[in-house]
Order: sequence, then C-alpha cells, then structure tokens
Amino acid sequence: MNAIIGLCHFCESHGPRPLFCTFTTDEESHTTESSKCPVECCGCRSIGAETVLVSKDDSGIIYCSRESVPNDDITAFLRQAALRSITCEVNWSKEGGVVYFSDTQGHVLSHMFHLKDTRARGMKRLFSIVVLMKDKMFLLNVTPVLSEHMKKLAKQLQELADVVYDNEQSICSQRALRLNTGNNDFGQSRSLKQLTNDDDIFKRLHSHFTWMLKTGALIYSETLYTSQDMLNKFHPNTTKGTIFEDVCSVTIDNSSMTLREIEKLLSKDVFQKLLYCLLTGGKIGIISKFRNLSTVVNSLLILLPKNTDNTNENIRIVSNDEEIQAQNLCILEEIENNNFQCTWKINVPTKYPTLMNKILNAINNEKFNDVVLLQHIKSLQLEWLGIANTIKSSLQASGHKKDAIKKLKTVLGVSEYDEILVNYWIQAFCD
Repeated sequence: MNAIIGLCHFCESHGPRPLFCTFTTDEESHTTESSKCPVECCGCRSIGAETVLVSKDDSGIIYCSRESVPNDDITAFLRQAALRSITCEVNWSKEGGVVYFSDTQGHVLSHMFHLKDTRARGMKRLFSIVVLMKDKMFLLNVTPVLSEHMKKLAKQLQELADVVYDNEQSICSQRALRLNTGNNDFGQSRSLKQLTNDDDIFKRLHSHFTWMLKTGALIYSETLYTSQDMLNKFHPNTTKGTIFEDVCSVTIDNSSMTLREIEKLLSKDVFQKLLYCLLTGGKIGIISKFRNLSTVVNSLLILLPKNTDNTNENIRIVSNDEEIQAQNLCILEEIENNNFQCTWKINVPTKYPTLMNKILNAINNEKFNDVVLLQHIKSLQLEWLGIANTIKSSLQASGHKKDAIKKLKTVLGVSEYDEILVNYWIQAFCD
C-alpha cells in the first residue's frame, strides 16, 4: 500500500511532532541514509537519526521505518498531520479514527490517544497514529480495518504505560506532591521507551505499521474496467449489436499490403477516388492482368467495419465486361506495369467526408508507423460507427422529425458531405 504511517506526540516544550514513521520504498538508499530532522529533546527522540528499521517481503517490497521521511514535502505534510491529529482532528466518541482531506497535500486517517505519565502536565501525554495517503478513495476503503488496528495498538501502548504509571505512583504520588509543593517544573518530555518501559517498543511499532501497510494492499485492490467490460459486467446483453462488438477488429496480416504501399502503388489520385467509393458504398471491381491484386483487396477491406455476417461484396476482382456493365462498378485497372487507372461514372465531390480526410491525414502522418496507423483507423471506424448507430436510433425513436435529426447531426459533427457515408454505414453496418 502506497502510504506513510506515523506516530506523533505532543511535546510540552516543542509542541506536536512526528516521532516515528514507516513507508514502502524501492530505493536502497532510504535504508542507509540518516534522518534529516533535528532531535529537539528526549521526548522527540525515537530510534535515533542513524538508525533505520527495515523489513522486506517475498515480493521484494521494502518496509522502512525512520525518524523522518527522506522527502522534504512529505516531511512537512507529516508535521502538519501531527499538529492537526492532536489539536483539532479529534474523535471525542473514541470509536475509531478520523479521516480528513487535503487536495493539495494528501489525505489523512488519524487516531489520537493519551498515555499516562507522572511527570507530564495533567498526568498524561497526547499521542496519535496517522496514515497519510494521496488516494482518497483507497484510504476510505481501508479505513475500517486500519482504524480498528490503530485502536488496538493504542490500547496496547496505554496498558504498558499504565503499568509504569501505577508503579511510579505507588512509590511517590505525583498528584499529592504537586498539591503540597506547588512545583510545576515538569522538565523535558520523556521518551516512549521510558513511558512504556520497553526498549523494543519501536521495533514492535515497526512490525505493526508494516503489517498495516501490507494488509491495506491485500484487502483492497482496484480493477480498471473499460466501458465495454463495465457494461458486460452489469448488463451482459447491453453491448450486443453495438460498436463494442468486434466489428472493427484490426489484425496485422503480413500477406497484405500496407495502406501507404497501396497509395504509392496506385498514385494519390487513384487511391483517393477508390477510398471515397469504398467508404460511401460504391461497388469496386478490380481487373488484374499483370499481377495478383488480392492483397490490395484485403488491405482495402480493413478500412470498413465488418458486416454482422463478416462479409463484404462491394470490392472484388472481376474478369469480364458483362459483369462490369451489369454492376455499374468503379473499375480499378492496371493498364500497364505499375500504371493504374480508376474509372467511375459517378463524379467524386471536391470536398471529401470527414472520415476520409482523417484517414488521409493519418496516412500522411510520418509519426504513425503501420501498426499505429491501423489502430488509429480502427478508432476512427468506431467513432463513425457510433455516430451512425446514434442517428439510426434517433430516426427510429423520433419518427423522422427533420429538425431533431438535423440538430443531432450538428452536435455529432456530421456535415452535408458526410451524409452519403453515414447513410451507407447505417444500412450496411448497423443492425
């Protein structure tokens, strides 16, 4: 769990201070370098600036405990957490910790408690355990478990301190002594080791804090769902017949030509006319006399979504004039070696559909390699297939109200030059 757990106290000479903190790291330097914070008194000292407690689990994660964090910004955040957790962010019901948030620095779960001390003002010292984290939702989800363990840990420390307090009071009652003498000189705050009479108390805290960090990561984990995964999880039939189905899958076929190779083979003018015909539903016939152009056919089909029956008969290789005349095809023919021409009775407009312009721009973008180019075209297909599905659903729902459909097309960015493409896609690729 990516968090910092700290033990803080209220020093009667220096105010709220962090004493001891545990965090995860993957830098070995954090296990050897000295703590930067100056030791101000005996009560503000824990394991010493030169001492670092280290644990490592089987996955290689390092759990490091020191007097301070080796980051100045986080150190300042920890000091502020010590101040707030002891002075104002207090749960007076004594039932678990308090969570408070800061979008600029981070979010904190804190649990304030007191330990009896015969030499302290009011015969008790204030301590707090704080958990610092950047992820608000993660912190809220692990709060019940961590808060319960913080409460148990505080109770264990209180039981140890009670034994020391009762023993000292049996020797000399500090309350009676103060009332009789009026002496209010309490001196420096005593260390946690003295309060609990346990020289290994910080080793125990290191073990507890390490357990909290490890447990927090085990009990709660996030799963990133794509929109398709989320829809299928809650409503399995929602994505059936929509753009989330595998109708625009792009696979790299080494036997096919790349789009840039096709454009270079055919010339830009021929390629653009062929592309317009393909995207707007025109039927294409390829006459192959000098070479096998099946690779060209397979590559051009990538530019279209797949039909529900996974077939597309709008582009094929033809062999006789009767077939050409009967189908009114757009003909791609190699009239001589490496010289192609494209003839079509329909005039190609001067302004192309938006999708076609985006595909041409992507082909001309030198930063796109062939794999990225195909994936980009897939995303463009999904975008315009979604537009076609939206318009079709609106037509069915609105009863062909022209004003409503016109406004919807404006919102979707469909211009008059896109109408022929959208109408064809609605008929061919939308159920």
